[in-house]
Amino acid sequence: MNNRVLLKYHSYFGIIAGIILFALGITGSVLVFTDDIDLLIFEKYEVKSESEALQLDKAISEVQREFPEWSTRIIKFEKGKTILFNLRRPEARKYAFVDPVTGKITNVISATSHFTKWILKFHYSLHAGITGRILIFIAGIAFFLSLITGIILYRKVIIKTLLFKIKVKSNNKRNYYSALHRYVGVWSLLLNLVIVFTGVFLAYKVVTSGLKKAVEPTPPTVETSMEAALNNIKKEHPDFTPTYLRLPSSNQGSITVNGIFKGDSFYLSEYYNKISVDYKTGELIGINKIEEADFSTKFNSSILPLHYGQYGGIFSKVLYCLIGLSGPFLSITGYFIWLKRKKLIT
Repeated sequence: MNNRVLLKYHSYFGIIAGIILFALGITGSVLVFTDDIDLLIFEKYEVKSESEALQLDKAISEVQREFPEWSTRIIKFEKGKTILFNLRRPEARKYAFVDPVTGKITNVISATSHFTKWILKFHYSLHAGITGRILIFIAGIAFFLSLITGIILYRKVIIKTLLFKIKVKSNNKRNYYSALHRYVGVWSLLLNLVIVFTGVFLAYKVVTSGLKKAVEPTPPTVETSMEAALNNIKKEHPDFTPTYLRLPSSNQGSITVNGIFKGDSFYLSEYYNKISVDYKTGELIGINKIEEADFSTKFNSSILPLHYGQYGGIFSKVLYCLIGLSGPFLSITGYFIWLKRKKLIT
């Protein structure tokens, strides 16, 4: 395949992905800082307390009594700090804030209109239901193919570009934007491949989940002490740090405690470490360690952290933010180059 044909396909793939890629790049750059933004937004709901209390059992009882038909996750349960519940139904999402001392609900807000969750939904579906999810999936594939054809097309000048040996001439608009396009594309290439490759897998999962019929949760009342269960886990698995609790959504389910084992690889998701607890007796009935899982499970576990840069602290977040913005830049410069090539603009 000659360069002219490759250039044609590269342009077409870029145009197909262009408009949606612009939106995904902007929203993705914001989503990198989701946890930081949420901390600022949720600060006004925090209960100020000098106590180191954590009335987790009272909090669970209170939330289950007020929201009996909601699937329940607990995403923050630190001593002396407001307990944060994530409540889910097929058609709705809520956050419930609970006083750690009294175990009483202090605030409830919608999670669907919440800033970062609104952007997240736009990022994976354009707020257009299953149609939007499919469009995101197609755009992701198109951008991935655009990157691959770009690698093949510019393979001979990649090293020169990395060494800044390609001159940027401002006297010719097409050459000027072509050089900028090449520099940004090459320098962001590796991380863009990671982001897009993982993004396509995530988009596929989002599409398939959207095609499934939503299941109404029928959560049982938790009878055991979650506080005692966590203490038991600490004794039996001192190398494990719990970070996320999922209460059962049906009578056949169990409490799932997600978290991090000491020595876990940085690119593996904490949500694939699972300790199962019987919701009636508090007995530890199962354990799954991601480091001991097969390749397929580890691969699936790595997709989310690698896509959103959930490792490396603020450095990786800033880097991912900048690389995320390279997508919109490439779509604009690529489209401009295509117009100049077609002589649709002067």
